[in-house]
Amino acid sequence: MKRRQFLKWTALSSALAFKASHACGQENVLLPKKPVSAQPTSNQEPTLSGAPLLAQEPKKKVLYYDYSSGYIHDPTRDVDGKPGKCGSFFKAFGEKNGLDVVCTKDGNVFAEDLTQYSAIILYTSGDLYVRNPRCPGNPVPAGTQEKLVDAVRAGVGLLSLHPTTDSWRCNGTAYVSKATEEIYANDPVEIVTPFTKLVGGQFIIHGPQQEAEVVFADPVELPCLKAIPEKKYRVFEEWYCLKNLNPDMHVYLTLNTDGMKGDCYNRPPYPVVWARKEGKGVSAYSAFGHGPQQWDNPFIQNVSSDLLLLVSGKISTDLTPNMKTACPNAAIAHF
Repeated sequence: MKRRQFLKWTALSSALAFKASHACGQENVLLPKKPVSAQPTSNQEPTLSGAPLLAQEPKKKVLYYDYSSGYIHDPTRDVDGKPGKCGSFFKAFGEKNGLDVVCTKDGNVFAEDLTQYSAIILYTSGDLYVRNPRCPGNPVPAGTQEKLVDAVRAGVGLLSLHPTTDSWRCNGTAYVSKATEEIYANDPVEIVTPFTKLVGGQFIIHGPQQEAEVVFADPVELPCLKAIPEKKYRVFEEWYCLKNLNPDMHVYLTLNTDGMKGDCYNRPPYPVVWARKEGKGVSAYSAFGHGPQQWDNPFIQNVSSDLLLLVSGKISTDLTPNMKTACPNAAIAHF
């Protein structure tokens, strides 16, 4: 379904959807009205976005950090001293939804008390301890990987975006090819990094950028997905192939690999958007957001926004693990 079609039926479904500004200068980004499963965590009356009325509670502080020790994605490139496409999107969304999003490329911020934040957003790749002379900013201090895990367990939400599954990954096997099937082999549990377990999966490789279909797990949980009756959507993206998938995740979107270009997609459907509990906190991941054009896509904007509301405690969904029903043939790690 194309963007024009999406906007058309959503505008007509006034019982399910409403117009909300979700990004800088974007006035027709749509979310459903009152989600059934995802309810505001506050007892106060919800706003149209599903968040409590901003005048009735102080803004929650959110840390956004983008850095790469390898490939630098265009949405992280700052413009005229202002955050890049991705950071600017979340900052603008936060201003309208009771979230004070602080954007930085300086990893030294992780030396501070992370529990001051309600959530942390990461758009990162590579070993985040390594300095990249081509990337502005600074890598993180030693021990940050474990500190992030502790912070989430203490109740800080974590939203990991697109390349973040490539951060602090272990150097294990890729995938094993068999005569009748191809399965992605998980690495031995003892070498899977704490960060990979926290995020929920690890990058292996990607094929050519292409349009592909994502299928909604049943029942549909994210508020923005409830307005789409087909329970599926076609998106142009650079699709990461993943392994070491944490079995305790709740899958929201699964990639339909049927007919995709590239040998790396010759595998059963696997999750691309999910969330999981880690102690008192929620860790969510979205595979979306490779280039600037993705951050102009209302569907990707809405999914990203809902995930931020989720990890920051503005809304809640059922996080019961559902990988075995959402994508039963995906390779699941046995942590």
